[in-house]
Amino acid sequence: MKWIPLLVCAAALTGFSTLNAQTPSPSASGSESAETGEHHHGWRHHEFGFFLKQLNLTDAQKQQVKQYFSDNKQAFKTNMLNMLKAKQAVDSAIEKNPSDESTIRSLSANVASAVTDLSAQRAKFAAFLQSILTPEQKQTLIALQQKRDAKLQEHITRMSEAQPGS
Repeated sequence: MKWIPLLVCAAALTGFSTLNAQTPSPSASGSESAETGEHHHGWRHHEFGFFLKQLNLTDAQKQQVKQYFSDNKQAFKTNMLNMLKAKQAVDSAIEKNPSDESTIRSLSANVASAVTDLSAQRAKFAAFLQSILTPEQKQTLIALQQKRDAKLQEHITRMSEAQPGS
């Protein structure tokens, strides 16, 4: 499928990054990793596909999502490229001179700006997705988001408890 690369970009933009902490439902088919929620070391497009599959989109909705990604392909690509380059610059600065905190902080601000752009794009996609879902699908989406949020809160709680002196 030609739109799979678009899903890869969109996965990074949709904010479902914490889905990697989500346990796949037992009803998911075991035949394909995208459906089982298997994790492939950071390849979030599998989780994104799993997430969309859980919404049981109609063919018309799938076509709308495909069209959305097609229409926004260049913006996704540009924002993702900006973020990756900004992260690369920080990594390079750390490797070259780890004690140059001011440069590292300055370059990190560029990463934050790129992440902000991606977050805005993610919000636009979330609004679009909400606009095409049925009431039942919206309920499924809310349940998936609550499950993701609960997992994230578990991680936060665990990390907070592990801090010395807290």
